[in-house]
Amino acid sequence: MRRKKRRLKRSVRVTFALMSALFILVSTIWVMDIGEAKSNEGQESLEKVIAKETVEKEPVKKQTDEAKEKESEESGELPEQETQEDEPVDSVTVDEPVQQEESTVDQPGVEESSEDQQDQEEQAVQQSVYLTFDDGPNENTEGILNVLERYDAKATFFMLEPNMKRFKDSVEDMAAEGHAVGMHGVTHDAAAFYQSSQSVVGEMKKGQETLESITGIHSNLIRVPYGSVPNMTPAYREAVDRAGFHMWDWNIDSEDWRLLSEEYVPNVMEQINDFPYQESPKIILLHEKDVTLEYLEELLVDLTEKGYSMKALTEQMDTVTF
Repeated sequence: MRRKKRRLKRSVRVTFALMSALFILVSTIWVMDIGEAKSNEGQESLEKVIAKETVEKEPVKKQTDEAKEKESEESGELPEQETQEDEPVDSVTVDEPVQQEESTVDQPGVEESSEDQQDQEEQAVQQSVYLTFDDGPNENTEGILNVLERYDAKATFFMLEPNMKRFKDSVEDMAAEGHAVGMHGVTHDAAAFYQSSQSVVGEMKKGQETLESITGIHSNLIRVPYGSVPNMTPAYREAVDRAGFHMWDWNIDSEDWRLLSEEYVPNVMEQINDFPYQESPKIILLHEKDVTLEYLEELLVDLTEKGYSMKALTEQMDTVTF
C-alpha cells in the first residue's frame, strides 16, 4: 500500500516537472516571437520617420535654393554649378566640318562621269559610217544585201516607188535583215518632181504608202532626187517638214555614178580621212549599180580595218542636209 502511494507521488512529481519544463519552453518561444515582431515594427517605424524627415527637408532645400538664386540675380552673379557633370560637352561639334568637306568631294566626280559619257557618245559617232543606197531596188539589190550580211553591216535604202513594186522580195529582205528603208520619189525626173511643193510631198507619200503595204513599216525617211540643193526651196522644205518627213542628203560622195571602176573605194576613204565635220555623222552616198556591187566588199574591208562600224539611219537622229 505504501509502495503504491510512493509510486503515485513519484509519478505526480515527474509529470509536474515535465509540464513545468514544457511551460517554460512555450513561454520562451512566445517571448522571442513578440520581440522579433516588435523589432520589425520598430524598423518600419524608423524608416517612416526617416522618409518623413526627407520629405520635410526637400521643400526646405528647394526654398533655400530658390532664395540663393534670387540673391544671385539681385547681386548680378551667376549661380555656381553643383557638379561638373552639367558642363557642356565640346566633342559634339568636332565631326561637323569633316562631313561638310565630304559632301563636296564627290561633285567633280559626277561632272567627270557626265563628260566621259558625252565623250564616249561622240567617239561612237566618229567611229561609225552610214552607207546609203539610192535608186533601187533592182537586180543588184540581193547581191548588195549578201555582202552587207557577211560584214555585219547595216545600210539605208532610199527607193523609187515603181522599183519597190517590181522587187517586193528585195524590199522585204531589207526590212527583215535590219536595214533602214525610205523613199526616193516616184519619177526621179527633176522637172516633174520639183514642179511644186504638192508634187514633192505627193511623190513621197505615194512611195510611203507602197513601202508600208510591202513591209508594214511606216517610214518617214526621204532623200530627194539629186540632193536638196538647189531645187528644194524654203517652201518645199517647210512642206516636207509639215508632212512629217525627215530629209537626208550626204557629206561623202562615192561618185560611183561617175567612176565606173574600183576608183570609188579610195575616193570614199580619202574623204573619210579628211572629213571636216567632226560632230556630224559620216553619210556615204552610193547607188545600186553594177560597179558599186562589184567593189562593195573592198570598201567594207577598208572601213572595217579602220575600225568603223556600218550603221543604219534612224528617225531619232539629227538629219544632214545641204
